[in-house]
Amino acid sequence: MHTAVQCTCGAVEMTLTGQPLTQYVCHCDDCQAVHGKAYACRLYPAAAVVVQRGETDIFTLRTSPRTKCQRCGTYLFAEVPGYNLRGVNAQILPPGLFTPEFHMQCRYARMPIGDPLPHYKGIPARFNGSDELMTW
Repeated sequence: MHTAVQCTCGAVEMTLTGQPLTQYVCHCDDCQAVHGKAYACRLYPAAAVVVQRGETDIFTLRTSPRTKCQRCGTYLFAEVPGYNLRGVNAQILPPGLFTPEFHMQCRYARMPIGDPLPHYKGIPARFNGSDELMTW
């Protein structure tokens, strides 16, 4: 399966190949500082996320290098430090393609989250975390 996505202005187009490894909302302080809110993303192997056309810049605030459109500044994806993975910005996906499985880094959330998904205090165990959940 191939999915074409583009930035807000259309100058950058990417192809996503295959199914995501997972989908989640990250509330870490890095994501919130860069995006001004939690970061909704679909996680793919890095090779499955390819920029087909357009000029991009890479920005790193603290830990995660983030690729964005050089023209409009739309963030396209973030590299996951220490892994060969890319978290694609769910806001640029076609409608209906983002179905989050959990929230992570909720200890940094600005307010309690009121949905039925798991709310991990840090990182889920399947990503070498603790599986500790928030007690809102």
